[in-house]
Amino acid sequence: MNIQKIALIVITIISFQSVFSQKDGYWDKTRATTEEITVSARDRIIIKTQDFPEGTTEVVYRITLLDKNQQMAGSLVSVLKAIPDPTGISQGSAGAVFILSKISGDDKCKYSVFSSADLAAKYKENGKTDDACLVQDTPVSKDAKRLSTDKSACMQSNSGNLWFGFESKNWIMNQKIILEVVPWVDNKLSRGWTLENRKAIIDQCKTSNLAQKMTNSDDFCVCILDKIQSKYKFKEFQKLLAVERAKAFKDFGNSCFGESSLSK
Repeated sequence: MNIQKIALIVITIISFQSVFSQKDGYWDKTRATTEEITVSARDRIIIKTQDFPEGTTEVVYRITLLDKNQQMAGSLVSVLKAIPDPTGISQGSAGAVFILSKISGDDKCKYSVFSSADLAAKYKENGKTDDACLVQDTPVSKDAKRLSTDKSACMQSNSGNLWFGFESKNWIMNQKIILEVVPWVDNKLSRGWTLENRKAIIDQCKTSNLAQKMTNSDDFCVCILDKIQSKYKFKEFQKLLAVERAKAFKDFGNSCFGESSLSK
């Protein structure tokens, strides 16, 4: 059984398992990073990813070292098309990501990941990885990982990009490295409604005269929040004039009041 058939079987099994735990989001293939770089012998280089879209909660990356005339068997984007969401990666489909990395030869490199341009620049200058959010200190010929906001420091402190630093371990020849990074975008967060932004709307609702007259205004304010989130992205709502925002609160408040049992 050849590599492509094995990969197809692995992806199919994982995709079937993932159907029951899919997250509400999508792989943003238009913002994916695909860079083919040449690292000179005993050199270090920094690669900045494409800007991550608002709502990015996870990324999957793959690093592949190729011989001079070698080609990738399949892009990371094409592999992820068969994986419904990042849950599938944790369930083992990272194996399929590895299988589709066509490798020959013995070239290896070390790499580190940084959450800011300044930290990456310091690494390029002195080679120190103390400030890296992820370090692969053992030279590898290929690697693939998933980084998420709930588990990775790279994503928790990230400003919309990541910086990958590579150090060639080849003392004579140049190395050809393929870096691929694909972000996962949460649909709800892509509209800008973070926990802090939702809380701000709830707090504002609770200061209204109507909400203050209620013994329990939580349901009422959550209803208003839901309607605002459905109609506006957070940035759109923020750009409204004060009178427009006040009218939106009033209209949604009247609607929520009529829909609930509060009016009784």
